Amino acid sequence: MKPVECDVYLCCRDGEDRGMASEVAAGLARFGFKVCVSGRDAPAALQPERLASIEHAPDFVLVSAPASNEPASARDDPRAADFAHAFKTRRNILVLADPAHADPLASAGLPGRPKLAAWQRIAYDPERPRESIALLAHRLLSSSEVNDRRLMRTAKRAFIALAVVLAVAVASRAVPLAVRWWNRPAAAQPLPRFTLYWTADGQRMQNGQWAAFPLTDGSAVAAGDRIRLAFSTGSDGFAYVVTRDALGGVSVLFPGAAVRGASRIRRGEAHEAPADGRWFTVDARTGLAAIYLIAGHDPLENLEELTEDGDGSLTPGARMELLHSTVAGLLDGKRTAVPRPVRTRTGREIVDSLPPASPPSVWPGGPSGGGTAAREPAVQIGLASVVMELRLGQAGRN
Repeated sequence: MKPVECDVYLCCRDGEDRGMASEVAAGLARFGFKVCVSGRDAPAALQPERLASIEHAPDFVLVSAPASNEPASARDDPRAADFAHAFKTRRNILVLADPAHADPLASAGLPGRPKLAAWQRIAYDPERPRESIALLAHRLLSSSEVNDRRLMRTAKRAFIALAVVLAVAVASRAVPLAVRWWNRPAAAQPLPRFTLYWTADGQRMQNGQWAAFPLTDGSAVAAGDRIRLAFSTGSDGFAYVVTRDALGGVSVLFPGAAVRGASRIRRGEAHEAPADGRWFTVDARTGLAAIYLIAGHDPLENLEELTEDGDGSLTPGARMELLHSTVAGLLDGKRTAVPRPVRTRTGREIVDSLPPASPPSVWPGGPSGGGTAAREPAVQIGLASVVMELRLGQAGRN
């Protein structure tokens, strides 16, 4: 049996991961990883093929989850052979551990292998699995050693493919034709102008009940008001929702995860900010001065940096500068004249005549009992990117 080739080998107890390994595998697949799960893709009965699968995967993740019958020691653990082979073949090893579960294999200093470094251990929170998986994906993507291995593996495959092509060309006396075909530039598909569909709604407590009100540019908000945005895009791309308060503070409402790349969105899908049906509440001290909904075909590096600053290491002034410089430099076709043709960073041309995708047929509405009613979204058309800005005033309480 041929060994399974994948990006990540997920090592778990065969049939006893209680769903954690399956959820991690599905989450990593959403980030673009090809995942091999021990016991599912590499059965224990086929030990040589199982070990070969570990050698073909640059990343090795040990799933440290509770099992129905805990092994007596790390030596009796069915994962021990996989773990030892990963160290022997110098895989990039990470441990995804449930803090509530003591795992001898993940914590003990076993003979024949060094101890795990602190950065190699990632806590898995069963209450917030998406954030745990996102952190794991970030660690995997940031390993330079793994990137080098993947590059070498890709180069090896490319070299083999090139050798086959050249052999066929020599046999058929068509080397010049094959070389011209091989070197021909690939035509990048054009893209439409970036289009944004959005709604913004608020709620205000009046006479003991939440009363809904639409939120537009120039609306007045008061302390305690609740705000929520819904949006969709006409193209695949990246989106960010950022607020600026009256004291100059900048906060990110979307994406919710402080991980680079979490801003990626698909055309025609509806999103909310804040996510998961929550609301943003206007603070009595800082107020709310503006809301920015920014999206485009390419990721915006300043806003990616702002999104990653989950621990608040940037100063308020630095955060404000990242926001202002991004808005000022957008290629939305409105702020400055842009010579044509306009292309994305990947070389795809923006064509005015191409139609964007339509908004979703089911648009997010407010919750029952005082929420906002679903309605037709507003449309904002940009170029390579687009920005929607709501400048807000301050309203007093009656």
